[in-house]
Amino acid sequence: MTAALVEAVEADGLLLHNTSPHRLPEPVGVPTWQYAHSRTPLAAADATLYCSQWLADEWGAASADVCWQGVPIPPWPAVIGADRPCLPERPAVQDGSATVRVIDREFLVVGRLCTPTPRKWPTDVLPFYAALTARCPFVWWEFVGCPRVLESALRTACAGRATFWSAGWERRDRYFTWDALLYHHPRLTESFGRTVAEAMCAGCVPIVDGRGGFREQLDRGGGFLCGTFSDFVTALDTLRDTATRQAIAHRAIEVARERFSLEAFARRLTGWLT
Repeated sequence: MTAALVEAVEADGLLLHNTSPHRLPEPVGVPTWQYAHSRTPLAAADATLYCSQWLADEWGAASADVCWQGVPIPPWPAVIGADRPCLPERPAVQDGSATVRVIDREFLVVGRLCTPTPRKWPTDVLPFYAALTARCPFVWWEFVGCPRVLESALRTACAGRATFWSAGWERRDRYFTWDALLYHHPRLTESFGRTVAEAMCAGCVPIVDGRGGFREQLDRGGGFLCGTFSDFVTALDTLRDTATRQAIAHRAIEVARERFSLEAFARRLTGWLT
């Protein structure tokens, strides 16, 4: 980004998104704002906005400069479980092509959706899922974005009770077929969980590490923050009760609409810019 380009498009300001210093090698002559979503070297700006309170604290910034990200409601799938405990309003189906698949409710369907990189899928997840599968034989696992090199070993860790999906923007429709989103990483602390916010929008209950930005996303209910392996087991066991799962899922939708919708994000961002 150069001053000449900013002048050519007659920009009144420049909003940077987690932009590194080498992408902005010179002053551009208009006000600049940096929207940070990770603890990484960032280009200098007139003001900086942070995607979570946790990240602002990491940078030593003020709470007034926190702006949670907004996410769109995931796309509605053509195939869903017939007895999902709660769903947001269903979009109109014009061609009558939507079908319903009955999921064997002997199992709780629990998914993980991550960027398909080794950093997001460390080999540490293998013993974690093996132990969870042994303790929770009532769970059927689904994985979106698992690297191919890990897929066979992860299927074995899950005792064969696993379905794998390739990564893709459209795969967010899986949230509507899952009872819960489960995420654990032994070393990586997330500044903000976009997948957590997306899952909540769909009434899919997050079960996640109790650290980083996850803590403020779930501080008003709608999911589980886990500090130990036993916490993950307890959360899964709690969701076996349909009425309990329905109540938590409804709460997830309420919190997501209030905090993580695109409309809520627009209000926060434009208010801050003003």
